Amino acid sequence: MTPPTRTKTRRLSRAEKREANRERILRAARTVFGARGFQAATIEQIADEAGLSNGAIYYNFDSKAELFFELLEERQDERIQHLRRTLTGTDASGRDVGLAEEARDATRSLKESREWRLLLFEFVAHAARSPSLRPKLRAYTRRLRDAVAGVFDERFAARGVAMPMPREQLALAAIALANGLAFEELSDPGVVPDELLGDLLATLLEPKQ
Repeated sequence: MTPPTRTKTRRLSRAEKREANRERILRAARTVFGARGFQAATIEQIADEAGLSNGAIYYNFDSKAELFFELLEERQDERIQHLRRTLTGTDASGRDVGLAEEARDATRSLKESREWRLLLFEFVAHAARSPSLRPKLRAYTRRLRDAVAGVFDERFAARGVAMPMPREQLALAAIALANGLAFEELSDPGVVPDELLGDLLATLLEPKQ
C-alpha cells in the first residue's frame, strides 16, 4: 500500500511572521481597548489576548499610544474608502444616491459603535493633553481632513460645480458635524434622528440650483 503523500508546509519568512504578529496584535488591541478603554488597557492585557509576549508587542510598536494610532489609521483608511465609493458613485441608472447612503451609514455607525466612539474621545482628550502625543494627533487629524477634502474634490469635479467654501473648511465642517452628533448620541442615546446627518450633509454638499 502506497503511503500517503505528505504535503510540505512553507515556512514563513521573518517579514511574514512579523506581519502576521502585527495583525494579531492589532486584533487583540481592538478587543482590549474596546472592553477597557485606552487608559485602563495595558500592554500585558493586549499581549495575553494576542497570545504573545510583552516583548513581541514592543518589537512591533514603541508604545500603547503608537498601537492606538495604528488602529486609528486603519479605521480612517476604511472610512475614506467607503466615503469615496458612496459620494463619488451613481447607481445603474446614473442617479446620484451616494449622499443619502453615506449619511445613513454614518448615522448607523455612530449609533452602533458606541464603544469605539467612547474610546476615540477618550484618546483624543488624552493625546491633546500630552506634549509628546499632541503633534502626532495633529498630524493624524490633518491627514483625515485632507483625505475627506480629496473625496469632496472628486464629487464636485464630477458634477462640474464649484465647492460652496474652501475644501479644507468643507472637510472640517463635515467631520465636526459627524463628531458632534456622535457626542450627542453618546450623551443621550437615540436623540439623533436617522435623517439629521443626511440633511446637514446635503446642505453642505448638494450644489445650489
